[in-house]
Order: sequence, then structure tokens, then C-alpha cells
Amino acid sequence: MTDYLPQNFAIKDRSKQSPPAKATVQLLAHEISASKLGPNARDEAWFARTSLHENKKEPGTANWDEFEAGLLDDHSLHESQYTPDVFDAHKVLSWDSKLAEKQATVGSWEKVGLNIFEMCHHIPPPLDNRAFPVLVVTARSAGPKDPSFLVVQIPVDITKLDQAMYSTHKNKSSGDTAEKRKPVTLGQYVSIERCTKIEDMNVKWQMATASDAKGNLPMWAQKMGIPSAVIKDVGLFIDWNGKRRK
Repeated sequence: MTDYLPQNFAIKDRSKQSPPAKATVQLLAHEISASKLGPNARDEAWFARTSLHENKKEPGTANWDEFEAGLLDDHSLHESQYTPDVFDAHKVLSWDSKLAEKQATVGSWEKVGLNIFEMCHHIPPPLDNRAFPVLVVTARSAGPKDPSFLVVQIPVDITKLDQAMYSTHKNKSSGDTAEKRKPVTLGQYVSIERCTKIEDMNVKWQMATASDAKGNLPMWAQKMGIPSAVIKDVGLFIDWNGKRRK
């Protein structure tokens, strides 16, 4: 991502603020034409961010271990805790125990995780809430040199999977709260996230994403809201992590 983003994405803002994070956030964007994506594809609007954080366990930032514990470990569960509009992170399937039999190592990657989640977002009325079914792949680079980790989320169709709840609309009868029992519209979400400890011992946090909330929410309206949400996530994580220390 360190090379791909500056080569393919256009910089929209070099120094956005995301309180309480002390780091400024660079916002980038990239449009991919449907003609490059194959039959029945639609144009994709990608947004990305890069932020550089002091590797310190203090207010306004986080150290490397905290980034790993918060973003790599239990990624989807933690995302539901620090993102206000996420009301459920429903785990559908997990291959973590199978991977553990191989010491969760694949090639030059360790601590490999593989799970399917339904990430559920509250949307103000009159629109329905959204559920985004994703395959979540997590991994950390092996060895002490150039430490980094990845979180990749890929949209999946699990409408025929018995373990699914929102994708099969079982939530309307099985949800344990009123919010979880509300109707949902299935959307699509893809992202790639990378954290790297760089030479001066700071932490570089990068993320790129594209999504389609589907339903009656037009893409032009979605594109207006995504950049601010992408930036806001930095401050939300730093704030949540700071509270976990107490």
C-alpha cells in the first residue's frame, strides 16, 4: 500500500484532523471505471487514508502493541465497539481453529485469521439498516524485520448459509434486541488495512475502501459521506484505545 496509494490515488487533503488523534490524516481517492472490471460491473469509488502516529502509550496516540491488539486481534468485534453506528458484528463462520493447527502460519505470514462476519450499521429512518457480509482475513508479518500487519475485508454472498442471520433475514425473529430485529438491506463492502512500524519507530496506518450500501441510497449521496467517515475512524479508534487503558 505504501507504493500503490501514491501512484494510483489522487490526494484530496493532506492534513485532515481526527480528534482526539494527534496525527493528521491524508485523504486520497480513486475512481475505477466499470469497463475495467468486467461484465455487469459498476464504477467503483475508492477512498483511502494514511496517518502517521507516535509509537507511544499516551493520550492522542497508541503504541505498536496497542495498534496490533486493537486492529489485528478481534478486528470486527473491536470495530463494532469503537464505531457508534455499528450495532452488531455477527460472527458467521471461523476457520481460526483450523489455522491454529498449522500454528496460524501461511508463507511469510503468521497469526493468520479467517472469519466471516455480518457487520451491521444503523441508518436513520426512513432507510433500513445495512448489513455488510464480509470475509475478514488478518495476518502479521513473520520475523522482527519491518513489522507490519494486514486486515482485508472482502464482500461475500452468504444468503444460502444457515449460520447467517442478517443475510437470511433470520434476525427479524432471532435478534436479541429491537435494533437487531429491524429489517436490513444487504450492502457490499471491501477494504484493505495495513499498519507498519517504520524506521523512526512511528506507526503508519493506511486504509483503502469501496462500498455500496444498495437500496434507495444513491451512490452520489454515499460518495459524499464516505470520506468524512474514513477520516473519523482514526479518532474513534484512538479514543476507544485510550479508554481501554483506564
